[in-house]
Parts: sequence; C-alpha cells; structure tokens
Amino acid sequence: MKTLFNRSILIAALVVSASLHSFAQAKTVIDERNVRAQMQFLAGDAMQGRGSGTLFERIAAEYIGSQFMQFGLEPAGENGWDGKPGYVQTVTIERNSFAGNPMLKYGSSVLENGKEMLVMRANGASIGGELQKTSLGDKPKSGAAVFVKLTEADQTPTLMRSLQTLLSSGASIVIFEETPQIRANWANMAARKITFTSGAAKPTAMIAISKEAAAALSQVADGTAITFGGELAPGQTSRTWNAMGKITGSDKMLSSEVILLTSHLDHLGVRDSAAGDDKLFNGADDDASGSVAVLEMARVIASGKKPKRTVYFVCFGSEEAGGYGASYFVNNMPFPKEKLVANLEFEMIGRPDAKVKAEELWLTGYERSNLGPELAKRGARLVQDPHPEENFFQRSDNIQLARAGIIAHTVSSFGLHTDYHKASDEVKTIDFLHMTRSINSMVKPVQWLVNSNFKPVWNEGMRP
Repeated sequence: MKTLFNRSILIAALVVSASLHSFAQAKTVIDERNVRAQMQFLAGDAMQGRGSGTLFERIAAEYIGSQFMQFGLEPAGENGWDGKPGYVQTVTIERNSFAGNPMLKYGSSVLENGKEMLVMRANGASIGGELQKTSLGDKPKSGAAVFVKLTEADQTPTLMRSLQTLLSSGASIVIFEETPQIRANWANMAARKITFTSGAAKPTAMIAISKEAAAALSQVADGTAITFGGELAPGQTSRTWNAMGKITGSDKMLSSEVILLTSHLDHLGVRDSAAGDDKLFNGADDDASGSVAVLEMARVIASGKKPKRTVYFVCFGSEEAGGYGASYFVNNMPFPKEKLVANLEFEMIGRPDAKVKAEELWLTGYERSNLGPELAKRGARLVQDPHPEENFFQRSDNIQLARAGIIAHTVSSFGLHTDYHKASDEVKTIDFLHMTRSINSMVKPVQWLVNSNFKPVWNEGMRP
C-alpha cells in the first residue's frame, strides 16, 4: 500500500509538473489575440497615423511604455510626473531653415536655389565634398560631392530612392540633372521652405540642377571642391518620443552586455495634400507591425527566467522624419557603447513576401555580419534580403547604430506591396496569421542570443 501510495504521489506530481510546464510554455507562445489588440490600437484611426513629432506619436510612446510596465520591464526612460523613472524618453529637436536662398559653389561658379538648382533635401547649413562624377548604382567615395548625369533609363519612379542610396552609401552631396517632372514643377518646388533638424547623424544634401548647369558641371575635373550652404534663420524647437524598457541581466559576467530590440513607432500622420478622400496614413505594416513585435518579445522574455544579458526594448520616434529618435539614442546611450552587442530592428512584418518561402523572414544586410547565419542555426527562419536593389539595410533605424559600429540589422517581410507610404496601409491589410507566426519564430533564437556569450562581428569589408 505504501509503495502504491508513493507511486500515486509521484504520478500526481508528474502530472502537476507537466501541467505547469505546459502553462509556462503557453506563456511564451505569441497569441494572435494580443497581436490584433495592439495593432488595432496603434494603427487605428483614433491614432491619426502617429505622425512624427505629433501628440499622437507621443500617445503611441506612452501606450507602448505602459505595456512595458505591465509586462514587468524596468523603466529606461526619463523621470515621470511622480519623479520616478519612466518608460518614455523625450527628445528635443532643433529645426532650422535658411534665411535666404542657399547656394552651391565650385570654382567661380555659383548656383542659387530656385534659379539654376533646386534643393530636394538638406540637413546642414554648410556641406562640402570633392566632386565625383558617377552613375546610379556606383559606390561613392566617402564624403564626396557626387554628380549624376541621368540617362532616360534612370528616370523611373524609384529614382529618388536610388539617389538617396548614394547618400546612404557615404556621399555628402548628391547632384543630379533635372528630369522633365522636376522642370514641370520647378516654380512650386522653388517656393518650398527648406527645413532641417540639428543633431542629424550626418549633414547631407540632394540637389537637382538645370540642364545648362549640368552641362557645365560635367566639364569640371573630379576632385574639385564643392560647397553647399547658406545663412540660417532663427531655429524652432520640436520634440519626438522614444518608448524604452529593459530587463537587467542575471549573469555576473554577461549582465554588463546589452542586446537591443527595436522598431519605430511613428508614421506619416494626416496629409491633407494626399490624393483621394482618405488623408489618414495609418501605418499598419510600417511600422505598427514591428512595434508589436518588440512588445511581444518583451512580454515573452519578461515572463520567463531572467536573461543572462541585459536586454533593452526601444521603439524609436520620428524615423519617418529622419531617424531622430534613434539618432538621439545612439548619441546618448544609457550604457557604454562598447557593451552593446547587437541590435535587431523589426520593421514591416505584417504581410508575407512572395520572394521568400512561406513563413520566412529576411534580414537586411544578412551578408554583412555573422549574426543572421548564427540566428538561423538556432532556428530563426531568416534569409538574405531578396530586394538588394532597394538598399533596405540603410533605410531603417538600424543604420544609425550600424554607422556607429554596432552590429545592427532589420528583420522584415516587406514584399514591396503598393500600400507602402499610402493611406491604404491599414489594419485590414495585415495577415495576422503570418505576423503572429513571424514574431513567434524569432522567440527562441532571440532567447538564445540574450543568454549566450556569442558576439557577432562584421564580415571583412562589410561594415558600413
């Protein structure tokens, strides 16, 4: 009888243990209900598109911060109304504009905005570089003033993106010959006020010049000094907000090392000039989906055993306006920079990409470091970015960290859908089964990363 009784107790204990184990496992599974709830809040009409620097962006940050608190994360933001550390960081942005028309100068030649040239974008009052005549797709020299004389084949809907890639690849100024579309809108574009924000990661400018100016510049020798700039008007102040939480590592040695999981929480807001009746840009895929991924990763990691490494969860503000939340974070890290082991940004995972297999995600810059392959060995369904021509590695907040030397990549499944940066990027377009499975597929690989002593490195010659 005693043996039978003991055996019964043992069986009962095993059943209870198995039940508790199943319960613990259930807590770590991403629940589609949570994904839907968070998406419908962040990308619902009431949030007015979470425009960069707007009240609605701040509400998004406060919401995400409150979720971090609920999950049991430690606060990593500034002090709140009660004087205690909070979950939101306020970033002050100084906005500048030119008092008059900025100029482009080389030798004795002077081109003036609105006359011989148009400033498409600029984020500095004084920018210079040595002339490098090149073509789209070529790699510019670091700090060069690149001049591109466009062919008819270059004048596609993705032209501006291709020109931006030259800036992202190291050019300080990109100068290109006007297109028929730019000429048709020359007067309207010349009347725009050129504004930029101080504290940008790197001062750059993109400039269209007239056909006559292009013909003259094409005769100038490579290496000629080119400068752009002008007198500034009094600046204006605005703000953006980062949502920040952390879990301090449990290991005596590894707790000083940091893994950073990020997204951007803003989108394009309401644009009265947009075509059609819908002026509200909800930003469901871009990037409410990535922010929900960060939230769910925080929920799962916080619900289990404390990781050995310290983990920061940060949703950056004002990515769409120029990466200002991420830029501030990079320049004001709450820990020694050398302790930041790796960053994974989550962006646009709300819909599958037909260019990869079902349930696969891709990693921007997969070939640049050994992080992607190591995560793949641990079960991450990560593959190389199937859209190299889009240069996505340099088009998300991860680039702010990568330029600072941090191994930083973006996890995505953006299949170039036509709702990108349009009012039609709404919750109803999200594939929730795909999105839920995508987040869940990253849980175990990330848990491995935050508990290992693995330190990723750049592959030779691939550091940006």
